Amino acid sequence: MEIRADADTSSFSSLFAAVSYGFTSMAMVFINKAVLMQYAYSMTLLTLQQLVTTLLIHFGRKTGYTKARELDMTTAKRLLPLSIFYNANVAFALASLKGVNIPMYIAIKRLTPLAVLVAGCFSGKGKPTTQVALSVILTAAGVLIAALGDFSFDLFGYSMAFVSVFFQTMYLVLVEKSGAEDGLSSLEIMFYNSFLSLPFLMFLIVATGEFPNSLSVLFAKELLKASVIV
Repeated sequence: MEIRADADTSSFSSLFAAVSYGFTSMAMVFINKAVLMQYAYSMTLLTLQQLVTTLLIHFGRKTGYTKARELDMTTAKRLLPLSIFYNANVAFALASLKGVNIPMYIAIKRLTPLAVLVAGCFSGKGKPTTQVALSVILTAAGVLIAALGDFSFDLFGYSMAFVSVFFQTMYLVLVEKSGAEDGLSSLEIMFYNSFLSLPFLMFLIVATGEFPNSLSVLFAKELLKASVIV
């Protein structure tokens, strides 16, 4: 009876985790789309997001709320290539949301398993089972059919979404091949990704001209909201 109860608890926990992940993933897409419709500076948003993430994890560690370990430069050097691919994926995904509607964005991102499958074959991982291959191919076919019926087709948005898929694929393949994230918790990986991305992102927002105009627009919007409330 105890084994049965443990199995039921494990199944419920797995189902709850899957539903929570799906809900959070969908909520992130809708929130990002809503924000970008009002504030188009995606690189600045990503920079602020990574800065806040780094600070929250750092202060959480200092105050004892998290068990993340201290910054280690050897680990940081090992994770640097992964961080570049990770942030490139996020940056291009945010850029794509400017022009692609949410259903098509989600559909295009579903091409990532197909890309990983193909990359795995070329990197010596071996061929997947027929069942897995057919499932992934059917998903990709569904994406193509949906794209053909997309009346709001935006070439720039689609291009950014496909580039995002490419970088996400490279990130996943590199993680599997290198084992660079072995021994690190998900919180520590998030910290290193955020911390290592900051110099590159700050350089990009300056080089592309987003900064300081992006902050001026942000403060202007906040002042406008405050004046309306008053």
